[in-house]
Amino acid sequence: MRILVAEDHRILLESISMLLSSIDGIEVVGKHTNGKQVLTALEIEKNIDLVVSDLQMPVMGGIELTLQIRVHFPEVKICLLTVADQPEAIKEALRAGADGYVLKSAEREDLETALKTICEGRKFYSDAVLMQLAHDPVHELNPNVEKPQKITITQRELEVLKLIAQEFSGTQIAEKLFISPTTVETHRKHLMQKLGTQTTIGLVKYAIKFQLI
Repeated sequence: MRILVAEDHRILLESISMLLSSIDGIEVVGKHTNGKQVLTALEIEKNIDLVVSDLQMPVMGGIELTLQIRVHFPEVKICLLTVADQPEAIKEALRAGADGYVLKSAEREDLETALKTICEGRKFYSDAVLMQLAHDPVHELNPNVEKPQKITITQRELEVLKLIAQEFSGTQIAEKLFISPTTVETHRKHLMQKLGTQTTIGLVKYAIKFQLI
C-alpha cells in the first residue's frame, strides 16, 4: 500500500510517517505539509493507494484536498487523521467524500484497521467519531418518529443494518447473507421507512443513537 501523508506540524508529520512505515505492507512515498503539495505529488507519483491527511492545514486543508482528490484522482482513497471531533467537521468530511475519519487519540490498532478497511473499498469511522455523530441531532430523521422502542425490526433487517453500517455494498451483503441483491434493497427500504430516514447516513446514525446496532 503506497501512501502520502499530509500534516502541517513537522514533528507530527515525522511521527505519523514513522508509525505508518512500521505497519506491514505500507510504504510512505511522500510527506507533505499541506493539501496543495499532495495534489502536486499525485501528479508525479503513480500508483498511490491512499492519502492520510490532517484536517486543518495552511494553503489547503483536508476537506478541500478530499474534494480535489475525488474529482481529479478518484481512484485514490483518503483518510482524515485529526483532533477535530466536532460533529459538523465530521459531517463536512462525509459530504466531501472522505473514505475514513480517525481521531489522533486513536490506538495504533484502530489506525491499522482503518487503513485496511479503506483499501478493501469500504468506509471507516472510528468508534469515537460514530459516537459524536450519534449524539448530534439527526436532522435527516422524520420528526414524527419519536419513540424508537416501539419500532419493530426483524432479525434479518438487523443483520442487513449492521452490514450497511460497515459500508458493505448491496451485492456484498447479499453474498454474506445468501439472499438476492433485490431482497437486500427491499430490506434497506423497509429500514428507512421504519426509522424515518431518507439517507443511509441518517439510518446508521439513528441505529447508533438508539443502540439498535
